[in-house]
Parts: sequence; C-alpha cells; structure tokens
Amino acid sequence: MKASNLIRRFWILSLGIAVLVIIGAFVTDAFAADVTLAWDPNTESDLAGYKIHYGTASNSYSAHIDVHKVTTYSVTGLAAGQTYYFAATAYDSSGNESGYSNVVSYAVPGAINGAPTMPATPSGPTSALVNTAITFSTSASDPNGDSLEYRYDWGGGVLSTWGAASQARSWAAAGQYAVKAQARDSLKAESAWSAAKTVTITQSPAPVVTDSDGDGVPDSRDAFPNDPKEWADANGNHIGDNTDAAAAATQTNQKPGAPILASPVNDAVVSTMAVLKTGVFRTAVAGTTHAKTRWQVFRDEDNACVLDINSTTALTSLTVPKLVLDEGTPYFWRAQFIDSKGAASTWSSYDYFSTVTTNADRNANGIPDAQEVSWKTDLDRDGKRDYRQRTIRSVRVPGTDVKVGVSIKNCPTALAIEAVESEGAPSSGSYFSGIPGNFPFGLINFKVAVAKPGDQATMKIYFSQTVPLGSRWYEYDAVSRKWYDFSAYVKFDPDGRSATLSLVDGGIGDVDGVANGVIVDPGGICAP
Repeated sequence: MKASNLIRRFWILSLGIAVLVIIGAFVTDAFAADVTLAWDPNTESDLAGYKIHYGTASNSYSAHIDVHKVTTYSVTGLAAGQTYYFAATAYDSSGNESGYSNVVSYAVPGAINGAPTMPATPSGPTSALVNTAITFSTSASDPNGDSLEYRYDWGGGVLSTWGAASQARSWAAAGQYAVKAQARDSLKAESAWSAAKTVTITQSPAPVVTDSDGDGVPDSRDAFPNDPKEWADANGNHIGDNTDAAAAATQTNQKPGAPILASPVNDAVVSTMAVLKTGVFRTAVAGTTHAKTRWQVFRDEDNACVLDINSTTALTSLTVPKLVLDEGTPYFWRAQFIDSKGAASTWSSYDYFSTVTTNADRNANGIPDAQEVSWKTDLDRDGKRDYRQRTIRSVRVPGTDVKVGVSIKNCPTALAIEAVESEGAPSSGSYFSGIPGNFPFGLINFKVAVAKPGDQATMKIYFSQTVPLGSRWYEYDAVSRKWYDFSAYVKFDPDGRSATLSLVDGGIGDVDGVANGVIVDPGGICAP
C-alpha cells in the first residue's frame, strides 16, 4: 500500500464532513480529564495500524501514540482548562504513513474549586479578664491545595478581618462569648463556620485600698490612719495639720489643703478611660466649701499635657474622656483644689500610671477592628475607597449597618486623623444622662492632630444614610456628664448625607481642655 493511497483512502467515523470524532469525554478529578476518539477502519490489505497525534495547537502536535490496529482510543491525563487538538494517521506493513486526518478539538473544563473544610474549633483560653488580649488558633484544609486565610466571629456577629490562623482578641465587657472561625481560599470560596468555643470574660479584681478612718485618704498616704480629722503632717511634728497652729500659720491666704492622689498610683495599669480619684477636700477656713478641681494628665515620654480640666462637678473623681489617652502608654497626673472663695491649693504631688494594651486595633489605622467598614466604602463619594485615603476614616456603628466617616480633606490646619471610634445610640442606664433624643447614627468620637496648638479646624462628617430633617448636633461633656446643643458650630449640607463641624484646639468642641495640638471630640446627630 502506497502512502498516497493511505492519505486518499484514510477516512474515519464522521459526523457530516468530519472523519475523526470524539465519542466520549469525562473529568477524572479536579485537575485532569480523559477523551475517547473513534474512526472507521481503512480497507487496505496491508494496513498495519493507526497513530493518534495531539497537542495544544492545531496542526502542531507534541504527542504521538501508536495505537496499533484499533478504531477507538482514549487519551488520558489532559489538563483542566486547556484545549487540545487531535488528528490520526494510518500506516502499512512497510512503514508507509498517510497524511493527517481532519482535526478535532476538545476544551477540557476548568478545575472545580472546592471550598475549604470546616475549621477546627478555635483553641485558646476559656477565660480571661476584661481588656486582656488572648490568642486563638484554628486550622482547615483545602481540596485544591490553595492557601487559606481565616477570620473569627468574636461573638454576637462581631467579625475580625481576614488574616492569619492565629488571632488575638480582648473584650471590654464581662460576659460569655462564643468564638467561631471560618476559612476561605485564594478564589474566595468560604468554608462553613467552625463549632463555637465559649470564652468567659470577667472583671479585673478591684485593688484593695484600705482607709481605716474613712476620711477618703488611703492608709498608705495617711499620716494619721485612725483619725478621720487628720491626714497630713507637713512639718513632721506628729501633730496633724488641722490642729497644728504652727502648720496653719504657714498656710498662705488660708488655702485648701493640697489633694492627696488616691488612684491610679504607683504605676497602676488602667483602661484608657482611667478614673482619677483624690482624697477628700480639706480647708482650715470655716464656711468655705469645695467649689472646683483642676485635673491635669501628662504623657510620660515627652511631658506633653493631654488633659487640663477645671471641673465644678467632678471634684474628687474624674473619668478621663474617651480617646484622650492612648493604649499601652505611661502617664503621670496631678490635681488641685479650689474653694468657694476662689483660693487654690498647691498642686498635689505627681503620681504615675499606664494604660492597657487591648489589641483592638491590630492594623494601627486608628479604627477598632470590630468597626472596620467594607473595602468598597466611599462615604464622601469621590470615587476613591475610603480605606485608601489618609484624609478620611470611616467606621461602622455597632449593632447596625450604618457607617460614619470623618474627613479633614479640605482643612489645611488638620494634619492627621489619629483615631475614630463609634458608639451605639446612647440609652438610659449607660453612663449617659439626660439624653436629648434619638441618635440614629450613634455617637462618633474622633481625635485629630492640628498644625499648632490653638488651631481652628473644620471637619466634614459623612453618613451612609440621609440625616432626618430637623436634626441637630449634640455633644456629650463626659466631665459634667451633660449634653449640650452644638448646632451653632455645625452646618448640615444640602445633600442630607454630610455635616461640617468647626472646632478649636483647647476651646469649642475639644474635650481635653488644653491647646496641645490635638482635638478630641464626641458628638452625634440628634433626630427630632
């Protein structure tokens, strides 16, 4: 049989004009497939067999298989997602071979991406103290061998961002929390949630402070711990200053006694909303009363004053407003008493404390991880994602789908947004009192650095929903524990989705009370 005859007479099972056909194909696993080819036999008496040729380009074949004298053959191990081209030739007993038959092709389906397995129940401690970070770990596998990332449900639908299999968390309130984990692969296929691990969070035990005589001065600082009328001995003569004529004679203009700091002292570790406490007010002047206390807090590393407040309500106990203090930072503080005649005591001695580290903002972008918004968020609608810009910080209001953004984009005096934190709508029974109305967007707390102390700054606040008509802006004075209408310094924009605030470092709208280059402001929309 001549090769030319083989070329002319080589014909294979056809559909219409085709002579080589695919009669079956199936995927054997997520990464490979098989295909079965068929053809009609040649009729030459010296026919010796057939060869199958295939590759990933038509008429360019990288594989050649001698299938001998059969009329069907299965090609195996084809790669998922790849298109293959096939042709056949016939050869005789003398080794003569025909030309290629017609070309048929087969597109192997892409690999099937399977979701990761359910992660293991998170491992980690089952109990911890409030504001103490603990680490949880989990693991899962992927049927396609893809790399995995994980997120955690910390309880009540509070989710972490996607990240490592081991993540840390602390809780600000005591209670029981169900911690679950979820995995996803590089193609964003997500696993089912793991079984929950119950974690019990308890309050830190209060430090034991002994005040045997009940005069408001701890025994550790009381020169007369068993005498409620005496606590100091300025001249060291073992006679209390209240009855010591020599000591009283040294008091200039009959000032009140200097405060004695009660808490926090001796490098105690406290929350960022530290409660500052002094002993009781003492004066040698009959008829005068405690009218005011001046509180000062300084950052230890650079002696910068971060709080300087004169209070007529917080006289022996003051809760530092939110965002004034940073986490994991050492501070020192002092206090001064002023009586009803305007006479001021000397300053107390200084004492030292540090704030806890909660890891609530692990990416250090100034937003609590639990309040991070979607990467798609663009509250100022400038066509740029908020998370990509340093001039806007957006947060999610706890327990809602509402988002609020703080922007300094068009404020030349504002240098940076150091922190933004949202609070749910205030309610009776919380530390708020005299609530003026409904707060549909909760409260927004922010901390902004300005170019120089005393600068005025203009902030833009953006909302994910329209502000109700007739709304006003209220701010909360955490020192006096009162609300006040701040609307005179706020302009609601016509779009109903933003408002502009005018604030002054150390003045209007700055709760830290000191011109220190930082404005700390709490407030929110109060709907009618």
